[in-house]
Amino acid sequence: MLMTIQYQDGLILNVVVLAANSNRMRVAIASQRDTVEFYKVDTSWYTETGAAIEIGSLIPIPGTEFAHFCAAVQPREKAAGRAFMVA
Repeated sequence: MLMTIQYQDGLILNVVVLAANSNRMRVAIASQRDTVEFYKVDTSWYTETGAAIEIGSLIPIPGTEFAHFCAAVQPREKAAGRAFMVA
């Protein structure tokens, strides 16, 4: 699953969700060597360093099942996967 996140400073990144449940997500970010964990407190998501993030969209990767993805993530929008291309 591809996911768009936005930091409070306005930086927007596309990440790949590797694993998720209702309170934690493990993602891969192209600019970082290691995976990153996001965690949820109440209704907000944060990075390992405590930076707040907003989930912008979830984009299914062909061959993955979107319907069973963690409902607690609650993106601002759900995007169609076919129109999104990764270079």
